[in-house]
Amino acid sequence: MGEGEGEGLMGVTMKLLLSLVATALIIAPISFCSRARAQARPVAIVGGTLIDGTERPALEDSAIVFHGGRIQEVGKREDVAIPRGAQVINAKGKTILPGLIDGHCHYWEWVGELYLAYGVTTCPDINNSPTEWIIAQRDGVQKRKIRGPRLWISGHALDGPRPQGMPEQRWQRGSIIVRTDEEARKAVRAHVEKGMDGFKVLERVSPEVAEAIADEARKLGRPVIGHSVNMWDTINAGYTSIEHSWAVMFTTIRDPKKRADVDMDRMVGKVGTVEAHVNMVPDQFDDIIKAMIAKDVHWSPAWATQFRALSPRAAEMKKRELAMLSDPKLSYLPPYNLEAVEGYFAGFEKMPPEKREPLNNAYKLIQEFARRYVAAGGKMHSGSDPGTLLPAYGVHAEFELVVDAGLTPVQAIQSASLNVAKAWGKDKDYGSVEKGKVADLLIVRGDVQKDISATQNVEKVYMDGDPVDTGFHATYRNPIPRPIADRYVTVLTQLSPAGLVEGQSGSVRLSGSNFRPTHQALVNGKRVESKFISGRELELRVPPLNAGTHKITVVDPGSPTSESAPAYLVVSFK
Repeated sequence: MGEGEGEGLMGVTMKLLLSLVATALIIAPISFCSRARAQARPVAIVGGTLIDGTERPALEDSAIVFHGGRIQEVGKREDVAIPRGAQVINAKGKTILPGLIDGHCHYWEWVGELYLAYGVTTCPDINNSPTEWIIAQRDGVQKRKIRGPRLWISGHALDGPRPQGMPEQRWQRGSIIVRTDEEARKAVRAHVEKGMDGFKVLERVSPEVAEAIADEARKLGRPVIGHSVNMWDTINAGYTSIEHSWAVMFTTIRDPKKRADVDMDRMVGKVGTVEAHVNMVPDQFDDIIKAMIAKDVHWSPAWATQFRALSPRAAEMKKRELAMLSDPKLSYLPPYNLEAVEGYFAGFEKMPPEKREPLNNAYKLIQEFARRYVAAGGKMHSGSDPGTLLPAYGVHAEFELVVDAGLTPVQAIQSASLNVAKAWGKDKDYGSVEKGKVADLLIVRGDVQKDISATQNVEKVYMDGDPVDTGFHATYRNPIPRPIADRYVTVLTQLSPAGLVEGQSGSVRLSGSNFRPTHQALVNGKRVESKFISGRELELRVPPLNAGTHKITVVDPGSPTSESAPAYLVVSFK
């Protein structure tokens, strides 16, 4: 939305949110508790191979003892005393990992079970609106009223004014627009007063405003996680972490005009994000990495959502993902997930070789940057960034890409554990299996050192030392639904024809933006037959109606608060 449009939407959103929260307080069932209430006796996991989240090599025949929510002892089995009366779990032939931390998490109402099932015990949520909703989610998890991972939150993103010619739709995420040093510092302080753990900053803030945000955040002990189309500016500003492989791509374009043109083409849809990477050149890689290392700037490539179809594992990934999306116990997932996965892989499969080859070359350059960055001591993150793949599962897909790039399984695990905890200033308690830390860990079947895909074979998960239910349940519901759509808002702009005659059915073309094949059209709140034409057009079959003005809306099935703002159909008398 434009900067001047925010108050109306946010006012409506807040009223809806307060209503939802009030309802949830009444109906939230005890069954949402995801783990036992207390760890009654010590637990000892013995015999497995431990990859602890640090740079240390894997430890075979290990023993981990935890009690009271904290890890008491870690080491070789022969060196660790098992407390009398402890519950002993034999992990021989299995791998023990720290509870995973999603390095690029966007938390939505339906994702809680996915995170727990895949051993991702913490979601540092970057960019969520309304802020009050993600606060309610965090508190609900802490109070064990919502089944989901621990949340570190950032709330509304901070961003700059929309550049001329750039689509307004990019600003329909509730971002807080900051133009000056004073506005930036005020927004940072307000976020911290609300209890935010960090900040997400989008790419339209000016360099001066970026510096003010980072400076104020540092004073308050909070990380700044940001987008960038010029990493020199964000590195100099002092960001904690820079997101996306495309940040590197843009930064390597030396010509400012060309960089701006590629940026605009990507925003208006003339070129896709993957295609834009063909502009990447490696001659600045070492200089960029040197600057990042000097200021300890982390990097999250978020590459699985874009590039996994170019992986040698693509066929296996597609098969796995489609099988998951056909699981009856996950029937509550919004249908657009299946649509997105099918469409993503189909796009690459249909691509002619002459078009695919430049993309393969671009992907190889991203892998090269990752290798050099990590070799220089850089802290890379692996995370979901859900768009064409499911949250939580995406962390494991990124592990596979990390290893495909030539890095080790130990480095892969570190990228979604200790590295992320360090970025958020939480590494004193989280991110690794070490004495004194919170007992978040998981046991997976198989040897992760030999097969990184074994991280997906999750057998047991512990969070705060308590066992977690890792099953999927068709009845899973979040007691506090998110009051806006997951991603882009569907906008209705025109009906053609805009009027019918009473008693007669008719075909009506509905124009707008962000339509998907799974969308359903409603007339006066009742579903009617509709046909997807394109992302900008639906065709409706309107039944006979009485004379009057009738409300037309579009809803995303599985997302109860996604109903669009209405358009109106006029029906005249015979």
